[in-house]
Order: sequence, then structure tokens, then C-alpha cells
Amino acid sequence: MKIVLPGCAMVCAAALWSTGALAAAAPGSVYQTPVQLSSGKNLLCGVNEAPPAGEPAALTRREQVEADVLATQRLRLLSGPFSPYPSAYTAPTVACVSAG
Repeated sequence: MKIVLPGCAMVCAAALWSTGALAAAAPGSVYQTPVQLSSGKNLLCGVNEAPPAGEPAALTRREQVEADVLATQRLRLLSGPFSPYPSAYTAPTVACVSAG
């Protein structure tokens, strides 16, 4: 029996791509949200999507953590206390830009 490696590679790539597309397309897991930090900075954060258009925000580590927590609050409400890892709910990507 002869296994064709390029064919197997294409099938594996298609399976991974479709799995990634399903994870990224989870209902309500892709959005933009305004965030106001305790320091008074206003940001626009994109969650599980490309960064919003604009100048990337220059944030300290503490401000970045605060922005991540505030921006992903909606995900925590949607997924509840238990959700498989990794998913768009439990391992989100957050990118913020200055909003003024």
C-alpha cells in the first residue's frame, strides 16, 4: 500500500483550517468594544478579529491587562464558568487602538 504524502498533508490542512474557522466563528466571539481604563485612556479593542484601524495604543503592562479584562467581559458572560480550552472564548486575541 502506498501513501501519498502531499494528499495526506492537504487533507490534514483542510481539517485544521475548518476547525480553526469553526472556533473563530463561535457566536458572539468576534466583536469590537470601547474600553475606558482607570487611568482615563479611551480605547477601541477588537476581540478575536483584526486590530481596529488606528494608531496602536501605547500601554503599560498593567493597562494592557486591564484592557484585556474589560474587552473580554462579554466573552465570559457568553461562555459561562466552563468552556473547552482553547477556544475563541477561553483563549481570545485582543488588540486595542487609541480612541481619543
